[in-house]
Amino acid sequence: MRTSLFQPHCDDVDEPFIRERQRLFLTSVSRSHAFQLERLGQFPQHIDLDPNTVAWKLKEVLEWVRSRPVVQFDLKESQDGQA
Repeated sequence: MRTSLFQPHCDDVDEPFIRERQRLFLTSVSRSHAFQLERLGQFPQHIDLDPNTVAWKLKEVLEWVRSRPVVQFDLKESQDGQA
């Protein structure tokens, strides 16, 4: 089968990508920390769209966000009256 520039060579073509600003909004993780986590294999790998542009697969970032532990705060005062 021949491929052309107009014919996708992978199944991920319809999957949405997000850029840095959206990644920061969804994860609240700084750019440098995200790249550190990525190097350690603890964050989704970015995709180079061109030499100055990177993106992440939205699905992978959302899976990462959902996998993070949830912290719940108890806003009730403690028994001795101190908050």
